[in-house]
Amino acid sequence: MTTHNLLRESVLLKLVQGEEKIDRNAIVKSLSQIIQASDIDSLGNLGDVTEWYVICKSSTAREELIKKGELIVDEQTFIISEPYKNIKMIRLVNLPPAVPDDEIKSIASRWGGEVINIEHERMPHPFNDIKTFVRRIRIRFSCRQDEENVPLSIKYRGLNVQIYLEGRKKVCYRCKKEGHVKAECSVPVCQKCRGVGHDDSGCQFGRLRQTYAVTLLSSPFNGDTTPLLNEQRSGTQVKLTLSDPMGIRRKLPES
Repeated sequence: MTTHNLLRESVLLKLVQGEEKIDRNAIVKSLSQIIQASDIDSLGNLGDVTEWYVICKSSTAREELIKKGELIVDEQTFIISEPYKNIKMIRLVNLPPAVPDDEIKSIASRWGGEVINIEHERMPHPFNDIKTFVRRIRIRFSCRQDEENVPLSIKYRGLNVQIYLEGRKKVCYRCKKEGHVKAECSVPVCQKCRGVGHDDSGCQFGRLRQTYAVTLLSSPFNGDTTPLLNEQRSGTQVKLTLSDPMGIRRKLPES
């Protein structure tokens, strides 16, 4: 059983300010201002004097402590949080089974954690002999900050591989915002410039991305009012240049 499983019902007190000399009685007195002292089952640490674990007798008491978020003990300040689960599951989606595990391990190792194992995700029973295009990675991180190195997606041999990290907030791979997934996304996508956040009618970039050929073909004849071609003479040579690429084509005289 992992350390996280042994402590999953506990609350972590992380010392962030003050001396490292700990008075456990003072901690309990401060905790009793948030919950009843009778709701505390045990208090201890695992060798690090800056991290203390409180195991409560009820989930209600535990939730009250986590909701508080901070504990002041004389001149010391502790952050109250759930114990950190350092072994996380990462799912790589849209990855064919032919991709070698060694290559996946090489990529995942750059994210700052220790890769424990890699396995194929399979179809449910009775078809569990069939592999899916999802690879699971169990990886051990040293702290939450390391998880920030895990990207939302990667490009691998032309494939757009989406990455789902256990415990990470929902992230939309369409608009890159948190709180929803791609299937729930209502943010508009422009069909002119492929930008996210505006539709075709509000596009400020589509006109700039038009090629000259598209502009030329879409421009009607309108006499000689706005010439598209200018003649520049240099000696005996005649050079035609574009004077108004967004203008209107004139009808050139026959030679």
